Amino acid sequence: MKTLSQLVTEFRQIIDQPNTAIVTAAMANREINKATNELYTLMLERNPRYFLTSSTISTTASTAFVNYPSDCVTPNKLLDSDSLTIPHRDLEAFDYYADSGEPTAWDTVGRRFIFSPIPDAVYTYTVYYTYMPTDMSANDDTPTFIPGYENIIALKAAINSQMIREEDVRDKIQYEYASSLKAFLNAVGSAPTAASRRTVDSTYDIGGT
Repeated sequence: MKTLSQLVTEFRQIIDQPNTAIVTAAMANREINKATNELYTLMLERNPRYFLTSSTISTTASTAFVNYPSDCVTPNKLLDSDSLTIPHRDLEAFDYYADSGEPTAWDTVGRRFIFSPIPDAVYTYTVYYTYMPTDMSANDDTPTFIPGYENIIALKAAINSQMIREEDVRDKIQYEYASSLKAFLNAVGSAPTAASRRTVDSTYDIGGT
């Protein structure tokens, strides 16, 4: 996997700015991270489960709310300590007159989970969710990418920068980016070898029970 330093070098070669006289190190890093984040967004549009991870959350007695994990973008599923799914229910369907107890449903409000009934004790859940990778900062940091496709980041950064002076070079880079992007997104959306695609209404998804 190419590192931030290698991607910056490729970016500088494309825009013909090999030193920091015009494009500083901070500027180059910023362009690479901007391009990477834009591509992450396209990856999520093509495959919402590409950045799926899990973490644990715990309730507090007499408190209906629990904050998301700090890197959570979209929660997908909650499992209790027995690995049983806690159903997702619409907030308007909650029984607000129910006594407190072990939660039997959850929804989200802002960047918080809300449970019904209100927990009467500490309950720990495993939450599966979509996260957004953090920016690269150290020279040896690498993007969360499919290996072999990292060059698209430098291409996108160069296009974003609008610093390619020669028209024929701009056209070449635009064409190379468009071709690479198509192949890249096809790879992102492809199911792993020998693995079946999950259906929208499967128990894996947010509404599963």
